[in-house]
Amino acid sequence: MQLEQVLKHYSLHPADSLKYRAACYLIANMPGHGWYEGEALDVYKQWIDSVYCGQSFIFKATLYEAFFQQPGATEGLVRYEDIEQLDSNFLITYIDSTFSAIRKRPWLKNLLFGQLCEYVLPYRVGHERPQQLFRLQDSIFNTDIADLLNYDDIGNEVATGIGLSQIFNGRIPREAKVLYRGNLINYNLTGCVGQAMLRSWLARLTLCPVALDLNPAFPTRNDRHCWSVMIDNRQMNSIQRLAFEVNKQGKIYRQTFTRNPAPDTGKSEYIPPFFRSPFYRDVTSCYTRVKDVPVTPLKPVSVTYGYLGVFNDLKWEPVAYAGLREGRFLFKDVGCGIVYLPLIYPDGDAVAVSYPFLLDLTGKVQLLRPDTTHLLTLKLKRKYPSRLMLRSANRPFLNSVVEASNDPSFRRKDSIGVFKYISELQWAEIKTGSSQSYRYWRICSRRPFYVGECVLYNAKGESIKPLQNVPGFTASSPAFDDNPISYAFSDRNYILQWDMGKKVSLSGIECLLRNDGNSVYPGHWYELNYHDGSGWCSLGVKEATERWVEFSEIPANALLWLRDLTTGKEERIFTYTDGKICFW
Repeated sequence: MQLEQVLKHYSLHPADSLKYRAACYLIANMPGHGWYEGEALDVYKQWIDSVYCGQSFIFKATLYEAFFQQPGATEGLVRYEDIEQLDSNFLITYIDSTFSAIRKRPWLKNLLFGQLCEYVLPYRVGHERPQQLFRLQDSIFNTDIADLLNYDDIGNEVATGIGLSQIFNGRIPREAKVLYRGNLINYNLTGCVGQAMLRSWLARLTLCPVALDLNPAFPTRNDRHCWSVMIDNRQMNSIQRLAFEVNKQGKIYRQTFTRNPAPDTGKSEYIPPFFRSPFYRDVTSCYTRVKDVPVTPLKPVSVTYGYLGVFNDLKWEPVAYAGLREGRFLFKDVGCGIVYLPLIYPDGDAVAVSYPFLLDLTGKVQLLRPDTTHLLTLKLKRKYPSRLMLRSANRPFLNSVVEASNDPSFRRKDSIGVFKYISELQWAEIKTGSSQSYRYWRICSRRPFYVGECVLYNAKGESIKPLQNVPGFTASSPAFDDNPISYAFSDRNYILQWDMGKKVSLSGIECLLRNDGNSVYPGHWYELNYHDGSGWCSLGVKEATERWVEFSEIPANALLWLRDLTTGKEERIFTYTDGKICFW
């Protein structure tokens, strides 16, 4: 009844026709939007208000929203629905003040009315209780923005976040401590979620048309991502588009106030959490090449919805859904250059219904169906793709010199060799070609360097280790602890030295430089798996004795997964084609 009064109010005068349409938009999309109240949230907000009393509205609003990013956030809270709680006075005041503000903002003149409704008109950013902000909006406009009436200037302020310090005075800290349900935790304001929320609130207060886009699960590595997007009808940000095409994003969604089609949660069938919300719109086609992909299950299924999963954090995460029609699923706008697995959730757990497939960059589907009539033998050196940044980080180590002495001060020393090459796996090695024996050894460089692991070979080719915890030589200890990602750092003179305890002749020295720990390492146990369309099948478990591990009887054309059973969690699926391993 209250909301009907809003429509009646704006239907009286033809001049209010746009306000009437705006009211229709807000009311039609209210269901599902709401806020929470409760003691735990009150205590949390009171703590923020007392500790950060001098901080800006946007800073505290972002920290309030951080409450709902914690585990068990809504436990013990009461939810209030906008459609039931907001009265006609609130909505009329809000619409009138927003339309008045829109007329003063020339950067909004290029937007269509539908875009104004979606990106400027909504009265909420996250889980906050709706409030009137027009006085704060006008104050910010009159004191900080009125002289910046150029669309690009305003857009840059929001998109880059530079305006956070200029408009709201004072420096936004990198992180903030918050008291969540009795526990003091650090909230990262430089992470993608913190930055996106800061910019969303900045956009709300400046009336800039900004959307929040997100990738629910990276398809080529662990984690997820979200970011802010400035809505600009004049041009597409081609640099941003190119960056996302290169990075193969899979599926991208936009958080909206508008209700969008979503799986029917009223059914008894399990729906993955991300797809239970109607407030996400698929915008993958705005970022990368897409293709519609039909999938027919290998066996008949009795479900309403199917999903496409990407491999993320050692499991398949659903990123797209489709309804079952005539025995198949048709997935729309699927991002190219990614490996997907068709899934269903009959009992709450993911079940594969067909073979994984590669949707290549041309939009062609390549079914990864194992060919057990053609078997391969592979020598595997990594379980995760190489990082280019490691190569540049280790480049200063090139031409480092190995010196040896029987004097701990190295007043008299001999040059033994020079590191001339760093392998793709970030190993550098030398053969000394010397039979002389020395107690003290060191590596000298012209720039700082890191060593993850150092292997020393005596004259018989046996690996040996220096003394540990020797005063003056302790910095090198992490290089000899059999842990490739604990590092020994060169000293301020760019030297790393060690004490053998007695005179020894070294025939060779091998150094694993800065690395990600994802190469095959001797002493670790590995398992190779392939996907047969219903699940992972083991091809055996082996201990690596070299910097590689070899497996045989591998079906051709299969999707593979090398697991390090000893340590680590960064692992990627891969294929073997035309003599090359390709990680996905």
